[in-house]
Amino acid sequence: MTTPGAAAVVGRRSNRLPALDLMRFVAAMMVLLYHYGFRGTADGEFLQVAFPEFSGWARYGYLGVPMFFMLSGFVILLTVDAGKGLPSHFVASRISRLYPVFWASAALTFVLMWGRPAPFGVSLHDFVLNLGMVPEWLGAEPVDGVYWTLAVELQFYIYVSLYLLFLQRRVGIDWMLASWLAAVFAVTAIPDARYLLKQGVLVEWGAFFIAGCLYYRVWGDGWTLARRLLLLLAWVAAMLTTRDGARATSARHAAEISPWIAQAVVSGFFVLFSLLCRRPRWLAWGGRLAIVFGALTYPLYLVHQNLGYALINALAPTFGRWPALAAAVTAMLALAWLLHRGIERPFNGRLRRWLEPRLRFLDFRMPG
Repeated sequence: MTTPGAAAVVGRRSNRLPALDLMRFVAAMMVLLYHYGFRGTADGEFLQVAFPEFSGWARYGYLGVPMFFMLSGFVILLTVDAGKGLPSHFVASRISRLYPVFWASAALTFVLMWGRPAPFGVSLHDFVLNLGMVPEWLGAEPVDGVYWTLAVELQFYIYVSLYLLFLQRRVGIDWMLASWLAAVFAVTAIPDARYLLKQGVLVEWGAFFIAGCLYYRVWGDGWTLARRLLLLLAWVAAMLTTRDGARATSARHAAEISPWIAQAVVSGFFVLFSLLCRRPRWLAWGGRLAIVFGALTYPLYLVHQNLGYALINALAPTFGRWPALAAAVTAMLALAWLLHRGIERPFNGRLRRWLEPRLRFLDFRMPG
């Protein structure tokens, strides 16, 4: 996967791009406001108070998820190039990045929600099955509803790992992305495609990962006619899945979610990435403050939903709904900072350095 151009880019530019950190934080806040401002009361099972004043636009906050996936496609190829395409480095970096704070967040949520009725509390058996990050694959209830996106992310990482292990010396990454995109369109065209087939090509989310990967390639090696065409096709696929997702979300929650607005928001993501690739220096925008916000993103995403719901429900009857909302947002940000400082910073690097030499056997196909 590593190309001379991309390797040179990684060599001369910082692997930390503050603008991407800021975008990650914005995506996390979109999802948080979606849950507190719309999803929590849409089905009447999570929040006891509503916020109709901003539910009209908060309902589109779920689109922070495809933004996450586009960012993931970009950053994952950056990670691969930084590790010179070594599968051991990639697998170790992903395990150390995902799991320590996930285990801590899942355990904290499980303990604090223990004994509560559904949809908050889960059994000890289900909690244990959550620790692999794919509870739905094992038929378990998730400790927190947002965990479904982690299974999608993990599936993408598995595909990248398989590519590094078996194909990177034979098939260029652009060709691999083109093949994946073709598979997404092919499965989309099958009216009654089986669930496993759809899941196998990530038909609902694949276009976003592919677009993020392509934008990384543009950032590293420049625009080509093929990449322009692939990005156009990825945008078309994203528009189709965004339209279907808006309709499904509307039906699920009996609320109006305009496919046109949803498609406009997602199109804005493509425009933003295109601008950043045309003006690479803009990726440095935000500086250290953006990096701090980026560091809060993953733990904030992991803990904000059920714990935030419970806190709002506990405080609203005494203090009112708006102070309860403000307290929940503040508390979740503070908790995210504690998890980052107490778990991610001390353990992520140590775990990666411990894992990487023990995973060298994965590099058996690499030269030397």
